Amino acid sequence: MTDPGDATRFHQAALEYEADVLFGTHALLSGRLFCGSPVPYVLAFGGTDLNDHVHDQETLDVMAGAVTGAAALVAFTQDFMARCGRLWPQVLDRLHHIPQGVWTDPARHFSLRHLLGLSSQDRILLLPSGLRPVKDPLLLVDAVQRWHREDARVHLVIVGHSYDPSFERVVRRRCAVALGVHYVGALSPRQVHAAMAEATMVLNTSLGECSPNALLEAMSLGAAVLVRDIPGNTCVVRHEETGLVFTDPDDFLRQARRLCDDEALRLRLGGAARVQVEARHGMAGERDAYGAILADLARRTSSSAGDRVSLPGAVVVPAVNLAGTPDRVATGAAR
Repeated sequence: MTDPGDATRFHQAALEYEADVLFGTHALLSGRLFCGSPVPYVLAFGGTDLNDHVHDQETLDVMAGAVTGAAALVAFTQDFMARCGRLWPQVLDRLHHIPQGVWTDPARHFSLRHLLGLSSQDRILLLPSGLRPVKDPLLLVDAVQRWHREDARVHLVIVGHSYDPSFERVVRRRCAVALGVHYVGALSPRQVHAAMAEATMVLNTSLGECSPNALLEAMSLGAAVLVRDIPGNTCVVRHEETGLVFTDPDDFLRQARRLCDDEALRLRLGGAARVQVEARHGMAGERDAYGAILADLARRTSSSAGDRVSLPGAVVVPAVNLAGTPDRVATGAAR
């Protein structure tokens, strides 16, 4: 359902679908609909839930009700586990840490260098970022302009969908006049993966993150990453071990110059990042973790409702897309 309407209508639809379990991303967006549902539900916390919505009493109250009523809760990072536990200690027994799984498939015949007319000697500082204020994609523009005046090989390339037309106009105007800065719009996932693989480094400038999926994808490809010092990034990137972390634009310049000048450093960090992602963010591990949660809920539902579930371990999860982006939904039977 892409337009579920009000909560009463959604609850009725869940019954009509004979759903055993509902799964929603974002405790606020999905929680508004799921609260009071006659069908058990699972909520996965999104970045805005604990970075933004907790600071408004009205949205915090909505999330509190949804979280309290959830059959299970999922946090992608240890940071979000800890924050959720502090806010709602009564749900710790239902809170699960499931790192996001990562899958990449670079397009074989796509080159960002070719698209922009850059040579093999140019340095691409790739920023995969949706155009939203929370992503702060213009943070480094002035710093890169100064660097580009010294070294014309340096280019900041911003790639991503626009989620805010007015903010997109700001970004486009700024990039149009900034030396060495490009906004190329949205690319397909496979094209983004190819761009990550050929970039000199991949950046993250966000003001807040939960589990930065694009960053994990870049790391899985062995790219050197340079990220802003926020908890969502440092949960993934260990400074000097699996990437570099910067505190402000001046610190960014210092760290970025190191990466540009030291190929051995790039290779060491990229290699360690790939190993970390392969170990902690595999698709099979993510699938099995969600399968275990859903199978447990199916067993509980079966034992409490008798004829509710005909096949133990089997679940039906209708996807709800409330934020305008595809939801990642785990379904299946216990293995």
